[in-house]
Amino acid sequence: MYIERYLSKFCDRIVCISEAEYKLALKNKICEKEKLEVILNGIDFDECDKQLVQDVTLNIPNGAFVIGMVGRISKQKATDIFLKMANLVNKQIPNCYFIIVGDCLEANKKQKAKLIEYAKKKNINLIITGWVKNPLSYVKHFNVCCLLSRWEGFGLAIPEYMYCKKPVVATNVDGIPEIIENGYSGLLVNVDDYEIASNAVCKILMNKKNK
Repeated sequence: MYIERYLSKFCDRIVCISEAEYKLALKNKICEKEKLEVILNGIDFDECDKQLVQDVTLNIPNGAFVIGMVGRISKQKATDIFLKMANLVNKQIPNCYFIIVGDCLEANKKQKAKLIEYAKKKNINLIITGWVKNPLSYVKHFNVCCLLSRWEGFGLAIPEYMYCKKPVVATNVDGIPEIIENGYSGLLVNVDDYEIASNAVCKILMNKKNK
């Protein structure tokens, strides 16, 4: 924040990727209001299409439900909450697989190890893809897409999920509710509320199962 405030003196304009970022910049007095401009993040449709025609081998049984997220293993992306949610979903709906499309930075290796250990202890079918250049090749196999971030300026993965025509469960934080209308274009849950997140995922899966 202090660095942003200092560097803003040398900027003519500062782009905020969401209204939430704009309000946060004003709250923290990053710069004069006149310097701020909101330009929502966007996705490259052509690049999305290129990824969607590619395929990946997941070795998941036919008929299994796949719940996934795209994002690095970190406190921000709440991968720990994703796994706690997975544990509850597992208890209600058998034959589920959970995928994290991404990996960890060097500083988060212990966090990744804890996720793997937790998944083994709770008998969660967990797949961590590692860093990939074609995340939507994995997303197209998801039955439910999640983004349970603790904070998120915009949440670029969400419009990518939507482009793939996938149901979304995400947190009601920062820029995310600017993309998702709760109950219409996705389901919003409170930060760290893995119980409600699991209920939301199960609701979607049961609707699919009963069709």
